[in-house]
Amino acid sequence: GSIQIEIEQLTDEINRIADQAQYNQMHMLSNKSASQNVKTAEELGMQPAKINTPASLSGSQASWTLRVHVGANQDEAIAVNIYAANVANLFSGEGAQTAQAAPVQEG
Repeated sequence: GSIQIEIEQLTDEINRIADQAQYNQMHMLSNKSASQNVKTAEELGMQPAKINTPASLSGSQASWTLRVHVGANQDEAIAVNIYAANVANLFSGEGAQTAQAAPVQEG
């Protein structure tokens, strides 16, 4: 009845808005899956950064990649590899030396 007609009209209006909502030629309201738009650095012609794994992380069992969208355009992202680390190495630099107290002068 009339409720179904109203629902169909609202659905059509939502679809119209979604089709027309663009910013910088990108559809802002899209039903595309994000995984369809993900590309590797090599696919985008970018040279991946060299990863220097510190000695403290050489035995790590797990790592993660964090991918962050950084620009107004499609495919502008930064990928950061995150390695597992133990707590002791989170707060000290590689090859950190033990701090020694300076001698106190009396006088």
